[in-house]
Amino acid sequence: MLRPLPVAAALLALAGCATATLPYTPEQQPKGARISAAYQVLGDRLRVELDTGGRSVEEVEITRPDGAPLRPLAIETMPVGSGSSPVGVGVGVGGGRWGGRGGVGVGTGVSIGIPVGGGRPDTSTFAYFPLDEAGPPPWRLRVKLAGIEPTVIVVGAPPTGTAR
Repeated sequence: MLRPLPVAAALLALAGCATATLPYTPEQQPKGARISAAYQVLGDRLRVELDTGGRSVEEVEITRPDGAPLRPLAIETMPVGSGSSPVGVGVGVGGGRWGGRGGVGVGTGVSIGIPVGGGRPDTSTFAYFPLDEAGPPPWRLRVKLAGIEPTVIVVGAPPTGTAR
């Protein structure tokens, strides 16, 4: 039988090591930031997700093959978390009485909730483009983050498989 404390400690350690890098990265990361991207086709829209490491997006556009920029129809940023720990602890006490002859039940309990891997940080930004105007993949995505030089990420080609 596994002991709860060592298992909880191991899960907490693994959760701290988890990284959420999207599959597409720039040829060279911009100085002072890390950025990655992913995409999804939603009907007649192209949705591009950007993991900016907490920096706000000043500009994002697709550079079409003819060099013309295509601005997004909309940009959404996931809400920033409260900054509190995702680990939750709960304590409960309960009691009851039932039946004509008077059965009594009393209970106490402690629970610890620890999120484990797989989640996205709350720093992602989503840009939506008209698919017919964006053209076929791959798409050259030009991204300008606050205080950082613009960078280009090629999205829609086979990803490199590693974040640079």
